[in-house]
Amino acid sequence: MPIKYAEITTIFNLEKETMMNYFNRLLLGNENQTNENDTLIISFEEDEVICDVTKECTNSKIIMKMGPKCYDRRYLPGYFEMTDTNKTFFSKSPKTNSDGTKTISFNPIFNNYKKHRTTKKEPSVYNCIYYVLKDKTDVLAIVKIKSSDTKPRFLLAYDDEYFEKDNIIYFINYIFSIQ
Repeated sequence: MPIKYAEITTIFNLEKETMMNYFNRLLLGNENQTNENDTLIISFEEDEVICDVTKECTNSKIIMKMGPKCYDRRYLPGYFEMTDTNKTFFSKSPKTNSDGTKTISFNPIFNNYKKHRTTKKEPSVYNCIYYVLKDKTDVLAIVKIKSSDTKPRFLLAYDDEYFEKDNIIYFINYIFSIQ
């Protein structure tokens, strides 16, 4: 299980921000999805590759078949399938605590990543873990870390046995962009 790590940064272009995003972000405190005016960057740790997701995905072919959105997490598919390998990955459901808050443990998949241990995590509609049904192994995870509302940052863990960088770029573009 060779887990690789990356960091995702969203840079919202506030000069071209839509009124809906402005009200969502400032008045309602909601997270916004990126649009064509914003920049979405993935910094892959192992070989220091940095890519602008919106530019990388403009001409990409469909490499994943997304399932329906989770009923309680509007931006995330409940499952997705890799079209070239026919492998299906399922979303872990958060557990509801006695006080009604929902939590999910990211420690198993991020256990070897120093940044995960040293940064403060924040709630997010994008926080997720996907696993392989056969052995319930976590293979993909995203967790928001302490950052500004105009440049939110996330940690990403993925199993490179199942995903290539193109797969990760496509998936990140899918969930962070307007569909």
